[in-house]
Amino acid sequence: MTPSTTPTMTDFDYDYDLVIIVSVPSGRTAAIQAGKLKRRVLVIDRADRLGGVSVHTGAVPSKTLRETVLNLSGWRERSFYGRAYRVKDQIAAEDLKARLHMTLDHEVDVLEHQFNRNHVEWLAGLAKFIGPNEVEVATEAGDTTRITGEKFLIATGTRTYRPDNVPFNGRTVVDGDEFLEMASIPRSLIVVGAGVIGVEYATMFSTLDVRVTLIEPRDTFLDFIDSTLIQDFTHQIRENGVDLRLGSAIESIEDEGDHIEVTLGQWPSRPQ
Repeated sequence: MTPSTTPTMTDFDYDYDLVIIVSVPSGRTAAIQAGKLKRRVLVIDRADRLGGVSVHTGAVPSKTLRETVLNLSGWRERSFYGRAYRVKDQIAAEDLKARLHMTLDHEVDVLEHQFNRNHVEWLAGLAKFIGPNEVEVATEAGDTTRITGEKFLIATGTRTYRPDNVPFNGRTVVDGDEFLEMASIPRSLIVVGAGVIGVEYATMFSTLDVRVTLIEPRDTFLDFIDSTLIQDFTHQIRENGVDLRLGSAIESIEDEGDHIEVTLGQWPSRPQ
C-alpha cells in the first residue's frame, strides 16, 4: 500500500510556535519562558502598551498609590511627630498620578526589556480566530494581518464588574479602573466591596483625611486572612477613621448631582 501523503498539523510551517493573546501576568510569564526555550513567540495585545492587568490596573497601581500616600502623608512618622505631621500639606490627585505613571512606565520598560532579551515579539491589535491555527489581527491604523501558530494561549485577564443598577458616570461614580484617573481627591468616599483593592483604597484615602465608608454585604471580609489578624485589623482601620459597614446590602445608589446617595439594607441571612 502507498503511504498516505495527507499533511498533518505538524507538517505546516507556522509563523510562530506559540501565539499568546493578551499580555496579562500568565501570558507574560508563558511568553518569556517559551522564549528561553528558543521557541518563536508572539504576544498580541489590543492595548497600545504591554502589561495588561496587574500593570495598568489592579495590583501595581493600587500598591503604588498606597506607597505614595504613605510617603506624602508622612503616615509612618506620625507615631513620633504626631497625627498632624505631613510631608506635603496639600496633596492633590496629580501628586498621586505623577508617581503612578512613573511606576507604570518603569514596569512597561522592564517588560519590554525581558521580551527583547528572550526574543519575544509583540503586536498591538485585536485578534480573532479565522481557523484552528490562524488569527487575524486588526490594528488601530486599520491594517489587518494574518498569523499562524502551532499553539495558542488565550490569557485575557479580568475586567471590573459593573452592575447595571449602579449609575457609573466616570466622575463621581467610578469602578476600580476609572478610580486611578480621578481628577481630584474627594472630601468623602464610599467604597463598595471589602476585597483587597477595595480595602486598600479605603485605608489609603482615610490616611489622606478623606471621610471613608467601606461597605461589604457579607458579615466578614478578607476571609483568606487569619480571623485573629482580621479582628485586630478591623479595630485599626476603624480607629483610623474608616466607617466599616459589614452585613449591609446595597438597595440603591442615586446620583444627586452634588453628591451620591447610597441606601443600605440588611443582607438576607443564610437558611439554617
